[in-house]
Amino acid sequence: MISPVSNDDDSGSYSICYLRLRRWVIMIVSTTIYLQEAIIAIENRRVFIKQRPDGMPVIDDFGVEDVSIDNIPDGHIVAKVDTLSMDAWIRTTLNDAGMHTTGDIGTTIRAFGVGQVVESKSDKLAVGDWVYGILSAQTHALVPDAAVTKVEPEEGIEPSAFVGPLGITTGLTAWVGLVKVGEVKEGETVVVSGAAGAVGSVVVQLAKARGAYVVGIAGGAEKCSYLTEELGADAAVDYKNSDVAEQLAKAAPNGVDVFFDNVGGELLDTVLDNLAPAGARVAICGAISQYQHLDDVRGPKLYLRLAERNAMMKGFVVSHYDTEFPSAVSEISELMRTGKLSLPEHVVEGIDGFPDALFMLFNGGHHGNLVVKP
Repeated sequence: MISPVSNDDDSGSYSICYLRLRRWVIMIVSTTIYLQEAIIAIENRRVFIKQRPDGMPVIDDFGVEDVSIDNIPDGHIVAKVDTLSMDAWIRTTLNDAGMHTTGDIGTTIRAFGVGQVVESKSDKLAVGDWVYGILSAQTHALVPDAAVTKVEPEEGIEPSAFVGPLGITTGLTAWVGLVKVGEVKEGETVVVSGAAGAVGSVVVQLAKARGAYVVGIAGGAEKCSYLTEELGADAAVDYKNSDVAEQLAKAAPNGVDVFFDNVGGELLDTVLDNLAPAGARVAICGAISQYQHLDDVRGPKLYLRLAERNAMMKGFVVSHYDTEFPSAVSEISELMRTGKLSLPEHVVEGIDGFPDALFMLFNGGHHGNLVVKP
């Protein structure tokens, strides 16, 4: 039997080889981690607040830049933004103070959007999932998983529907204002201002589906034709080319039972003056005519019509009715599947077009749902 013999020189050689091998392993692991981090880096193009607007925003109030998403914290995801909803509330976030959360100079402009997860460090959301939330004016959004809601597109319901008929600021706002605040009933007369816009278009169709007589107010013959011929409104009033009070009295001779207001200002007074004799409801959704000068808002002069006619006027924030969302989604989805509710999209392509889309929103250069496809 031959016993192994220890050799000090061989042991030293083994030690040197081991140390060299260890260094190589560490180097390979470090390089792998570096390459993985490099792969994670995602180029993102964003639109940010460059300066506060003075009145109507102009292009110089906005900045556009490319940034890199290099690190994804635990519990976060990166979503490739598919569609952004152009909503009137976005304008108020550009001010020092306003109705909604103000964005700081340099921050990405807030906007609701729908997108698909491309990177995830979340145990709730996986790559490929579709999500909805404030994804903001950018091509890719790094957000906590708790800040978005997983949505399920299906046949007949495209992803963009979640910033349209099924979106919080569009379809769900329309449903809450009409059903929970306006308490619409079959056979009543419903008047909608800003009726050719995204929210107004859904209100018109929901009111018709619930058996109401619907009058839409919009600007221009083309939009009025859209209301009656495409959405099924019973009558349309062109506020740009007619005497609104006179036309409204003709369209609603027995007065207005429910007024869904998106505009405010003088138009609100005109409708208050034509409320039904008793029990009318006014749902204040927004006041797009006033958003350029929130420090000097024109309030209603004829608010005493509310007392005279035992009427009610109530503002609302859709998020306060979140327990009603399942009912709203159920009704709207069914109307979409049966072809009784649709919402045409006016699409602006490219994230660089976000400022122009915002200008279009306030200039009335669209009808239906104005969206940006980054």
